[in-house]
Amino acid sequence: MTHLAFYALAAKVRAAGRAADLAFVICNETHALASYRQAALVGYFGVRRTRLVGHSGLADIEADSPYALWLAELADHLRPQLDALPAAAPVLALSPAMLPAALAASWADWLPDHVWVLPLADPDGRAHAVLFLAREDPWPAEFDAESPEYLLLQATATYGHAWWALTGRRRSIGALWQGLWARKALRWSLVLLPLLLLVPVREYALVQAEVVSLRSQVIASPRDGVIKRIVVPPNTPVEAQQTIAELDDTTLFNRLAVAQAALASARLELHQASQRAIESQGAKAELNLAEGKLREREVEVAGLQREVAQLSIKAPAKGVFVYSDPDDWAGRPVQTGERVGLLADPSSLGVQAWAPVSEAVNLASGAPMTLFLRVAPLDPVSARLDYAGYQAVEAPNGIASYLLRGHLDEAAPIARIGLRGTARVSGDWTVLGYLMFRRPFAAVREWCGC
Repeated sequence: MTHLAFYALAAKVRAAGRAADLAFVICNETHALASYRQAALVGYFGVRRTRLVGHSGLADIEADSPYALWLAELADHLRPQLDALPAAAPVLALSPAMLPAALAASWADWLPDHVWVLPLADPDGRAHAVLFLAREDPWPAEFDAESPEYLLLQATATYGHAWWALTGRRRSIGALWQGLWARKALRWSLVLLPLLLLVPVREYALVQAEVVSLRSQVIASPRDGVIKRIVVPPNTPVEAQQTIAELDDTTLFNRLAVAQAALASARLELHQASQRAIESQGAKAELNLAEGKLREREVEVAGLQREVAQLSIKAPAKGVFVYSDPDDWAGRPVQTGERVGLLADPSSLGVQAWAPVSEAVNLASGAPMTLFLRVAPLDPVSARLDYAGYQAVEAPNGIASYLLRGHLDEAAPIARIGLRGTARVSGDWTVLGYLMFRRPFAAVREWCGC
């Protein structure tokens, strides 16, 4: 009956597809061959990476619990002894007397008196894990081929091979290279790789871009004042001399009213002085003073009327008035020459891009550009580079970049002023190898300074 249990256990080991499943089978199903109170499986995963991976009666393992950490330290201490065990009887009967004082002090807290330590070794005899089987009854010192303990050792050998196959199987470098070199596809790849690196390609840079108008002019405030309102909505077509914004006129109209009243008084005084000059020769001097005062008032009124005419900001030509939210401008003070918006010609579209300093390639006038708009990434727009700036400026994303301007090769219905996306700007011709390793070479030279 014990042999049937061994065969059933071996079938479960072969069916385990993961290390966690195998650890569960080892710690819980081994009880069918030999009785024990608790079983713990500790795996070796490199220097200072020994940890508890399985325990009887537990589905989830806490590898950082005090019990698990003590078992891991115990397994590290026993590893040299486990590798030295004979292949015929790979088992170690452990007792507290065989341990250092620091480990033996905690024995009574975690384990009963009698513990078998079984290494799970690979085909070369190196232990990749260790199985602790603990119980109150002593383990037999000697046993024959028919005893359950002998089958337990045979099962441990099966466990070791399965554990090595799932977690620690490594092929030597020579064997791995021979296996790869035996593949014809790899040999052809190594032969064609140098030729592939010599394939001519064009340098390119992926930069942020925006659709702009090539014919546009700035609409600025003609005088100091406060914006009363923006007459037209944003991005609205306007005609030449159409009013697009108005400045506050309260103070200026009051001054004009006062000046016009003073002008009326000056005219009345001139009329009265003219009548007195007819009757008296001495009144002719008053007539000259009244005429001078009248001309002064007329000049003042004419100047104020010109200022009133400047309160209306008009479009100098036909186009689209581009600006931000109207609510941002209402009541906003402006100075003479301050930009209010942009008058753009929607029939002449181009591309404005910013190439980061670290990404700039050798860009020449006429270089091809491909614009991928965010609203239509599957419909690229073709363009040509007109010029690239020599001086780095701050891009909208805050990165020092070179300003690029270009024009569309053909009319694109999807293109509209203000749309943003990514532009692929092509540079000089080079080879694929240089394009692939240009950035690593630059980083290495920057690091080493050569």
